[in-house]
Amino acid sequence: MTRPTYAIYIPDMDNTDRKILTLLQSDNRTPMTALAKQTGLSVSAVNDRVRKLQNNGTIQENRAVLNPTIVGLELLAFLFIDLHQGADEQEFVKAIQELSEVQELHHVTGQHNYLAKVRVANTQGLQQFLKQQLKRQPGVAHTETIVVLESEKETTILPV
Repeated sequence: MTRPTYAIYIPDMDNTDRKILTLLQSDNRTPMTALAKQTGLSVSAVNDRVRKLQNNGTIQENRAVLNPTIVGLELLAFLFIDLHQGADEQEFVKAIQELSEVQELHHVTGQHNYLAKVRVANTQGLQQFLKQQLKRQPGVAHTETIVVLESEKETTILPV
């Protein structure tokens, strides 16, 4: 397996670790026996490597990725969020982390302070989220909303 040239080199991670990570990102329920077969290692060696990757924080979580449409969250929007001058950003971030509609929050460069990825049921749900939740958060001065019409690519898989 060749490593992408743009991937960051991590000294104590070899190509076998990278292969295990690639396989687990595709399906984290892959049995250790299958991982062992695909990497040429024993099951106990694969178990040790996976445990090491979990303990050192490389593998952060093991969870199901849900289809948002099937669970009733059809509308995806990105929100640029501007804070008032002098707003307490830690208080703002803490408050946003509590909102289940917000899947991601990024502190960004440029004219806006933050970029949030939000999933709700529909436009009415988005309007309610903006009025009832987001714009009531500490320090929020202005928001700009971009509604996604279609997602051409969306992944959690990282190039290792």
